[in-house]
Amino acid sequence: MTFGEKIQKLRKEAGLSQEELACQLGVSRQAVSKWERDSGYPETEKIIHMSRLFNVTLDYLLNEENSRRDQDSAPSRAEEEKGFYVSLETARGFLACQKVRYRKISLAVFLFIASLAFCFMQAETGILIFMILIIAGAVLLFSVKLNDYPYRRLWSEPLLFDKNILSELTVEYTNYRKRAHAGILTGIALIGIGILFLPLLLPAEQELWDSVVLGAGMVLAGAGSFLCIYQTGMVKSYRLLIRNTNQF
Repeated sequence: MTFGEKIQKLRKEAGLSQEELACQLGVSRQAVSKWERDSGYPETEKIIHMSRLFNVTLDYLLNEENSRRDQDSAPSRAEEEKGFYVSLETARGFLACQKVRYRKISLAVFLFIASLAFCFMQAETGILIFMILIIAGAVLLFSVKLNDYPYRRLWSEPLLFDKNILSELTVEYTNYRKRAHAGILTGIALIGIGILFLPLLLPAEQELWDSVVLGAGMVLAGAGSFLCIYQTGMVKSYRLLIRNTNQF
């Protein structure tokens, strides 16, 4: 059995598509396809990652004369450490994907809340703008739901990291958490100002100012919600990468 045939067999036994395997290894789907056709050969680092991922020895992958049954007498370290191997490329890709997802979700919530500002307008134009913003927010939410998400396994399995990668991510998370907490507190303040404080400034018997002040309050509350949801979501994403992990 050739190297490519072994990779294809192991991938199918693990229930992975070429795209999912490529995602875990930080390469393109076309690269995995070439490996399986024996039209190309991966770097040594990728072979090591695959041995850990599929719980097989390097000798099994590289030696065409060996069979998988030969491993029973000499279990590898990968067999002792079960989980989903996360390379630095995979971690970066996951965080970038999460940023896009939470920006869309946060923007949708902002549009839902800020659209209420136009409900205070008496003209039909205000109602029309309100409906357009609601539809735009709904489209954003559905786009998050319908788009392909290749990182589901990170949420359901223990994560395996090289020690230096986990250390780098931990430092990055610590620094980001400080900024995120400041953003969350700012968001809470904006929500409080928009919903609680600005209505107290309404002048008596001036309907025009009522609409302006209440509308501004909704926009501030929407902006505050955006900050809270986005920053909280990204903190949660970083925590996922450094909790319940093993190091090689």
